[in-house]
Order: sequence, then structure tokens, then C-alpha cells
Amino acid sequence: MRKQRFSRPSLLLLVFVLTVTSCRSQRESAAPTSPTIETFSSTPPFKTKEPERYQAKRITTVMTANGSPTVVTNLIARDGEMRRDEQQGVGQQVVYLDLPNGRFVLIPDEQVYGEMTEATSAEQPGESSPDRVLHTEPIKTAYQKLNDETVNGRSATKYRVVVNASTPGDVSNTETFVWIDETLGMPIKSESTSSDGTKSTIELTEISTAVDGKLFRIPDVYRKIDTKELRRLLR
Repeated sequence: MRKQRFSRPSLLLLVFVLTVTSCRSQRESAAPTSPTIETFSSTPPFKTKEPERYQAKRITTVMTANGSPTVVTNLIARDGEMRRDEQQGVGQQVVYLDLPNGRFVLIPDEQVYGEMTEATSAEQPGESSPDRVLHTEPIKTAYQKLNDETVNGRSATKYRVVVNASTPGDVSNTETFVWIDETLGMPIKSESTSSDGTKSTIELTEISTAVDGKLFRIPDVYRKIDTKELRRLLR
């Protein structure tokens, strides 16, 4: 069985926004509002690739139509095939590690760790609502290049992505703005608004291409626990 990898909501969402394409090749024209704005295209007007080495903080904010916000902060890092996704500041601190010798879950407050299995994978948070919208059956996806802007001190190009998606008995329209850091070659921010009024923002801050190797080590003082105990702690 092929080794699974962690779901990385913020980064995957951003990359999915960039790579998702329409099932039907269609075009829709829109009058440009300035010389820097291009008309809509049915194919992505950009190319991206996740850096082999980097670390950053990912801040995910979901604002419901009634104005109730949920904010989650994660430390994410990659060094080749090794990855770390650590939730910070909300509830119990949990670290997901993808290493050459396996996949692990660390619970720093308890100083314990366990191996990732299909059972414990189910305890890991799923993708955010904008990602689910992008994975419905698309009717049409349109892309539009906008302006160059500065995001957290980094130069980025802003794009607009509109996805018309269908589900049984319903058709939804989701608009997403995504900012591409041309130097890194990756998205560093996205803002998405769904048809029900929910607004989601994912933003990378404190980006660095110098990665601390300690992020991919399991501390010697941590005690290894079995799957049953790990699931109990995760719940």
C-alpha cells in the first residue's frame, strides 16, 4: 500500500486553487478595469511549485455569514520528503511529522508520540470549506490576472479565480483571490467567498527558506504509545 501523506489544508488549498481546471474548456470575457488586468481564461495563467525547503506560519481564518470567526495557526515546514504540520494556539498542541522512517503524531503537552495509521489519520482535521468547494464537480473555472501587491513585505501577483460548482439540487459560485510569490514560485495568500456568505482566508507569514532541522526530530524524552492510547489523546 502506498504511503499516505498528511493533509496540509492551507498549503494544499492554495496549490489546489492554482492547479484545478475545468472539466469543460470554456472561455468568458470580462472588460479589463486597468491595463494590468487581463481578461478571464479557462486555464491557469500561472505556474507554481512548492519549494523543496521552507518553513512558515499558516493562518487560517473562517468567517461565517453571521460574523462568527474561527482562527487556526499552524507551523508548517518542508525539507525534501520530510514535513511538519503543527497546530498552535487552539486547544491541544498536536504535531504531524512525515519522515523517511514513517509518519508520526506528537503530543508535546504529554511528551508522547505514536505512529500514524488509518485510524489516527481520521482524527486529523480535514480540508477547509473552500477546498471542498473546489473538489465538487465543476461546471466552469475562470482565472483572471489582476495587480502586483505586497503581502507581509513580499512581492506577489494577485489573481482572481471563479469556480461554478454543481451538487445534487444546487449550483454554487465561489470566488477566490490568490496571491503568488513569484520569487518562491508559490501562493502565499488566498481569500475565498462561497455562495452562503462564508469567507475564508489562508495566509503564510514568517516565510523562510532556511529550515531548522530540529523540526523533524522526535525528542528523546518522548514516550512512544500505542494506537489506542494515541486515539484517546487526540479525541
